[in-house]
Amino acid sequence: MAGEKNNATSSWSGYNHQGQVGIFLALKELNVLIQNGKDFRGYSVQFEKEDGEDVDIVKWAEVISRHQVKAKKNKKNLNDYRDVLTGFKKDGVDENSRYLHTICDVVGFDLSEEEFKELPYKPKFIPNVNNVKLYEYPNGNKYCELSNTSESKIDSFCKDEIKNLLRELSHKLSDDQEHIKETLFELKELLCTKIRLAHESGGGANPIILFTEIYEVVTSTQKREKQAICRAKRLFEIYWNENTDDNVNLDLLNEILNLSQEQFECFIIDLHPQKNIKSLKEEQLIDSLLDEDIFEEIFYKFYKEINQNFFDIPELRYDSTRASYRLSLINKNACESGEVGKLVQKIRNNKQFLKASFDVDYLVNGRINSPFFEYKQLETGLNSSYGKTPSGRDNLFSNHIEFIGIAKAVEKLREEKYE
Repeated sequence: MAGEKNNATSSWSGYNHQGQVGIFLALKELNVLIQNGKDFRGYSVQFEKEDGEDVDIVKWAEVISRHQVKAKKNKKNLNDYRDVLTGFKKDGVDENSRYLHTICDVVGFDLSEEEFKELPYKPKFIPNVNNVKLYEYPNGNKYCELSNTSESKIDSFCKDEIKNLLRELSHKLSDDQEHIKETLFELKELLCTKIRLAHESGGGANPIILFTEIYEVVTSTQKREKQAICRAKRLFEIYWNENTDDNVNLDLLNEILNLSQEQFECFIIDLHPQKNIKSLKEEQLIDSLLDEDIFEEIFYKFYKEINQNFFDIPELRYDSTRASYRLSLINKNACESGEVGKLVQKIRNNKQFLKASFDVDYLVNGRINSPFFEYKQLETGLNSSYGKTPSGRDNLFSNHIEFIGIAKAVEKLREEKYE
């Protein structure tokens, strides 16, 4: 952020807006260098540099351009960006290379104080003492909206830069849209990896991507795998942006997006313990598990109510002061016990779920509020509606675990807050 610097990249992701802006800026600068026949070795894009801002484009130790990225919805007044205008770290940066990136139009940003005072609703004027400019994107706008469609503006700009770079190099895949799309996915994953490694190393380390690394990703012809996982991450980000507001902490979400591809695949699969995902994996359709309405109705509502410091991502587990919850995206309608039994039987085939849930009190879902097992069936062994007697592995399964619908779960969590 502008002003006093605290490294915040642990709350970043290659799949959120700030990270994507950095990727776009690096691609654009790399294109300019190649078009002009200049050596790009020594260039890098650096995120949350100790003496910098959100994104710095650097040549060796020289800052070529510096960028502050503000992804705030409905922040259209100059006063909303006071911290940038008054606290931008300008040392060593040419006054024509200091930029602010926003996701909405900022009223009166380029006006003088006299002109600003003529605006009809009398907003507060903030002097731009550091000569920060609004960044102008390729479409001529001085803002770039958040992702809310399958093809966001910032993704489109990145893909255009990748395509231009490939054409400049007369690359055989310059018109291959699938290659261009996969390349952008891989660049996002590269940033996620850099963020994760910087966070794990501690000591104020910040993520740095060399232009040589970007060049290698863009020009590589190796087959890229696990596209479905990348698409799933993209959907996760889109669904989040559709529902979020400025008051919701993003740290846990970005920790999820920064998971490795293998970890994220497990995360998505574990959210659906009732699903047989073998065929989905074989056909690379893991992303089809995600549904926007279910994300909003279950995941986002649960996310807003919990203390994120106590949510275990790999186990999808949240331990409150009174109970333990495991999150799922099961969203069947409230149904009779026989139907619940069929659902339970599917879940019992999931070994990973059984191991992770042996001491869990509640399985959070969309609408079902019911014990997994009726007491009389626990005493006699599962039969009738539950299909078959449990095997030895089911001894790992908590006898007292219950389905809890999201509405009831939210009610319980809120009660705990006010105790």
